Amino acid sequence: MDIRFDDITTFIGPNGVGKSAVLRALDWFFNGPSGPGLTDEDVWAGHQEKRISVEVEFGELTDLDRTALGKYAAGGAETVRLWRRWENDTDKLSGRAMGYPAFDDVREPDRASERNARYKALREAHPELGLPAARSSQAVEEAMSEWERKHPNELVATELAADTHFFGFAGQAKMTGLFDYVFVSADLRAGEEGRDSKGSVIGRILDQAVDRTQAEKDLLDLQTLFNNDRQEIHRQHFEEQLDTLSVQLTDEVEKLSSGRRVRVSSHVPELRLPQAQFQITVQDGTASTRLDQQGHGFQRALLITALRLLAESKSSENRRTVFLAIEEPELFQHPVQARVFAAVLRALAGNADRGMQIAYATHSPYFLEPEGFTEIRRLTRAIQGGAPTVMVDSTTRSEITTRLDGILPANKIHRQLMKVCLREIPEALFARAVILVEGPTDKGVLEGCGLRLDPLNKHGIVVVDVVGKSKIPLAHAILTELSVPTMAIFDGDARHAERNTGATQEKIDKDTEQHKGENRKLLAYLGGTLADFPKTHMWKGYAVFHDSLETYLEEEWPEWAMAKKQLIADGDGVDGKNEDTYRQAAVEAETDPPTLLSQILVQALALAADS
Repeated sequence: MDIRFDDITTFIGPNGVGKSAVLRALDWFFNGPSGPGLTDEDVWAGHQEKRISVEVEFGELTDLDRTALGKYAAGGAETVRLWRRWENDTDKLSGRAMGYPAFDDVREPDRASERNARYKALREAHPELGLPAARSSQAVEEAMSEWERKHPNELVATELAADTHFFGFAGQAKMTGLFDYVFVSADLRAGEEGRDSKGSVIGRILDQAVDRTQAEKDLLDLQTLFNNDRQEIHRQHFEEQLDTLSVQLTDEVEKLSSGRRVRVSSHVPELRLPQAQFQITVQDGTASTRLDQQGHGFQRALLITALRLLAESKSSENRRTVFLAIEEPELFQHPVQARVFAAVLRALAGNADRGMQIAYATHSPYFLEPEGFTEIRRLTRAIQGGAPTVMVDSTTRSEITTRLDGILPANKIHRQLMKVCLREIPEALFARAVILVEGPTDKGVLEGCGLRLDPLNKHGIVVVDVVGKSKIPLAHAILTELSVPTMAIFDGDARHAERNTGATQEKIDKDTEQHKGENRKLLAYLGGTLADFPKTHMWKGYAVFHDSLETYLEEEWPEWAMAKKQLIADGDGVDGKNEDTYRQAAVEAETDPPTLLSQILVQALALAADS
């Protein structure tokens, strides 16, 4: 599975398809196992080979990056590829680097003694290389790396085991100051992550945001002074007493064994002062409470906001990129806060000066924003060859424009794309199958039939009102590009002139041509037989009513019309076109829905079952 990441990347899809697994795989790649480590049970089901491999390619390298990465970005490389593999309980980090082929054999063994022996043999076999003597594994690697730096024209691309400390927030890791991956899981424990401890979210933030250098130096000086004072105190109070005790013990021992003396002296264990630590409390009026005593929504918001602050304050200073991966950012957030949160994250990732990438796995339409349409990655799961597999879909304006070539003009697609995709069909992007309809009453009737026969939502089916027949192709194309199984239900409007008795003939003629054109374009797009006003029928992927759903219901399901009248008479319904009234009438009609409506539901259920 190959996934491209943008400045902000949104993973969506049904439950259990692997959205969180992507973020957790990256966390393993960058930070290693957080628990006891990987086992055979972590291997993707159906694979005969017990191996886990995660490969990451870094792009947009700067000169600073190339200098820090050395052989992994030699020769002005535009990208760097690294991969982490687990096999037979062994975890290994490797990278594509420029290296001298003869050194591969030296670098291969895990044991330092074997590497040293192979290096010695290479020096003896090839004195022309001018390699210096080396007595340790580290010296061997330094000697070979120095030779490679001086002979760039003799290097070839090769796979090398990456340095042990390639990643990390501290120490001499190559990626320190360049790229940090921070994963905020759905089960984030704010009580633990909010403490200033090694590995916690707050601890990692404070390590980067707070300069402890001078404080640690002053504390070390204090520690030295304190320990010296303790030694002096011991000398003043205990030295004379211990000398006397030593003489007495020696005198007693000499009665049993001569030639030996006993010495009792002060033992002053060195006292090490702990590193400066900080704690977070929340002030609410006059009350001060720990972070873990706050509501879950506030806890997550604070921790994620702290990570954002880290990125803003440090990334631009040293050209460092922080990759913030969030599992279910909407968790514990009320709708207004979720919208604000999504907007803040997008603004943060969109500012190139801040050097931040963001990815999240979400079930919330609040995190699908119009400007981020091309950054959506929809994951779906299927069975291939008896084993489960995951597919990742995304799309672009140009791909949608190509799909709608001859159906809609490009300028209209670009003008309506964002609105249709993320303001009218956001819920559909999370569905297992979608039924697109023209208006709210169509939606009400189909949902009512579902409630009566087999609730659609139970199967992950969503009925979407796209507000007009002309918008069906664009909505359908978007969903299809993202591999959301989709049906289209529309009216042929064959009797529209009869309903518009008050309109002028000119207006009627204009509307007639418009309906003809829209019907033909829809049928052409859906693969149906072209007709100005198609007959009522059901086909794979779509259904059409010769005139309208209302006239169909009046002719084929009179019991629905009677149920609607009764709801209005009882004060439980609204006269005219009302979505809720149409839905409830479909539920309460004395007979089951007519054949075509039942076929629509059956096909939608089949689409959902296959997705």
